[in-house]
Amino acid sequence: MNFKTILVDLTDGPACAARVESAAQVAAAFAGSVVGLTATGTQLEPFRSAGEEAGQYAALARDKLQRLAARHHEALREWVGRVSPTIPTRHVVVEAEAGWALATHGRFADLILPGPPSVHTDVPVGLSGVAEYVMLQAGRPILLLPGLAGPTLEGRVAIAWNGSRAAARAVADAMPWLARAAAVSVLVVATVNESREPPGHETHESDASHESGQRLVAWLASHGVEADLHVEQGDPDEALPRLVDAVQAGLLVAGGYGHSRLRELVLGGSTRCLLRQSAFPVFMSH
Repeated sequence: MNFKTILVDLTDGPACAARVESAAQVAAAFAGSVVGLTATGTQLEPFRSAGEEAGQYAALARDKLQRLAARHHEALREWVGRVSPTIPTRHVVVEAEAGWALATHGRFADLILPGPPSVHTDVPVGLSGVAEYVMLQAGRPILLLPGLAGPTLEGRVAIAWNGSRAAARAVADAMPWLARAAAVSVLVVATVNESREPPGHETHESDASHESGQRLVAWLASHGVEADLHVEQGDPDEALPRLVDAVQAGLLVAGGYGHSRLRELVLGGSTRCLLRQSAFPVFMSH
């Protein structure tokens, strides 16, 4: 499957232009289109008996939303046009919260670019962030850009591999991107719990992780994607960013919530760390 329909979050923020241009670059590479989404949030109608001031407030609110939609529409056309004026674009305005709107419309897209957590500051603590919600609910991969520049399709790509269903799903979803990459590295971080495991188990776990990584490299090769393998022991939250930097990857492909989501919500976990980090773009599936 190629990336034919790219859905991008138009929520205002410093990285919005980079997000739209990245969506346009993907669309251009696969002869696809870009759909820009403006989520206005839930709009409450005033009580009819509230008087003239309520009516004036409603009119001002409608005017504000119309100006927001018009500004986003023009920005979408301008930023996509920087990549290529021939890329088809469509703009949708949804009176709903960004997470729900992106997840719902994202089910009819091939790739979703939500805004990073820094632009959705109205999400209450403890609830899923917008990117997290979209990843869990859309059934489509997301591309999260934390900075002002996006990855190139011909750049270096790293894969965070732990043998889980989520990691396998992410690799499969990313195959069109991996096939175009200049280089692909499979990163395996074998966790060690010396306090609970018997002596010698650490070596066994590392060997098993290495074997799983080798099998992925072989599978990728069968699809025409050559990859090298990097295995080390440690904490994935610390080791992964270091390995991504070491292989000079411009994008990390990772599965979301390989463990119980409740466990990660309570104890923290790699998924939330990747969604909140600002060092490199992440392609993620669940």
